[in-house]
Amino acid sequence: MDARSILGMQAAAPEGVQASSAGDAPAPGGSLCIEARDLWFTYDGRAYVLKGVTLGVRRGAMTMVLGRSGSGKTTLLKTLKGLTRPQRGTVTVLADDRLDDRRAPAHAVAYLPQGLGLVRSLSALDNALTGALSRVGTLRSLARSFPKATLEEAKETIARLGLAHKLYEPVYRLSGGERQRVAIARALMQKPSVILADEFVSQLDPITADEILEMMRAVSREGISLLITTHETHVVARFGDRIVVMRDGGVIHDGPSGSLSEDGMVAILR
Repeated sequence: MDARSILGMQAAAPEGVQASSAGDAPAPGGSLCIEARDLWFTYDGRAYVLKGVTLGVRRGAMTMVLGRSGSGKTTLLKTLKGLTRPQRGTVTVLADDRLDDRRAPAHAVAYLPQGLGLVRSLSALDNALTGALSRVGTLRSLARSFPKATLEEAKETIARLGLAHKLYEPVYRLSGGERQRVAIARALMQKPSVILADEFVSQLDPITADEILEMMRAVSREGISLLITTHETHVVARFGDRIVVMRDGGVIHDGPSGSLSEDGMVAILR
């Protein structure tokens, strides 16, 4: 295992703002696939959205980041992915010999935004194939010409997620839960070592949400790490292997499943 990417900068502490006391170092546990240290980020140069955030994403685990709206969850995921650059702190992506994450570090991290980012006019299969663009070469990606093996892999991935009968269906005709599955397939086609998912099931009914999260749990058992943000305490209580709680841009709790009851989560968020 080796460090493949370090994002961010070392800088003086932002004046007039104090870091959260929680999260001074990643808690002990399994090996890490992403390590964030002392992240500070502001969009406008005045109000900090992230305030000294430190955490580690562990391999093969479902880490749930719980927080109210405006707590910094989405900005954290964007920073871990490298979509935003912190004013201070580092994000380190760690390679894993078991997985195909030794290309560009950015490709080892798949990101599922809350809106999923699917192309609604394309089929489920075509959307899944976009996840493989980074590994088929520039010319092939520009021409959207995929090797037969990659095409079959995409079909098998979609089928494994229960959508074999919707391969060629345009995404705009799919239900919310079916779109989530297409987004998962696209992420898996990227061959990531970690998937970051933002408020992944917040707009789904409870039964569909449970089905999707069970699928994500199966993905984690294959060795792919998951970091999922949510504001729903029952989701964290049922599915989280690790619980990270954010408030006002800082980490106020980071511990294993069971370290907070659902009532305790509600209390700490107030």
